[in-house]
This record gives sequence, C-alpha cells and structure tokens, in this order.
Amino acid sequence: MSRYQKANVLISLFVLLFFLTLSIITSQWGFFLWSLLPIFIVNMTAFTNKKQRN
Repeated sequence: MSRYQKANVLISLFVLLFFLTLSIITSQWGFFLWSLLPIFIVNMTAFTNKKQRN
C-alpha cells in the first residue's frame, strides 16, 4: 500500500467512527447509513489502478 492509500484508509476509518458515534448518541442511524456509500466510493477510487499511457 502506498502512503496515500494508508492515509485514505485512516481518514475513512476516523470519519466512519465519527458518524457511528454521532448515530449512537442521537439514536438516528441515518447519519451512519448515509455515510457508508461515500466512504466506500472514496476507498474504491483510492485503490483502483490507473492505466499507464504509452
């Protein structure tokens, strides 16, 4: 894993834990559920490889 990918994973985990904590405190699970898709998309874009141009 590159340095960029490691930073991306750590930030994503922090954001996910933040929304999980917010959802537990407020008892409104919409915060957590609506944060799952954007976090998943960001992680997928970080781990996909670009095609090299010749």
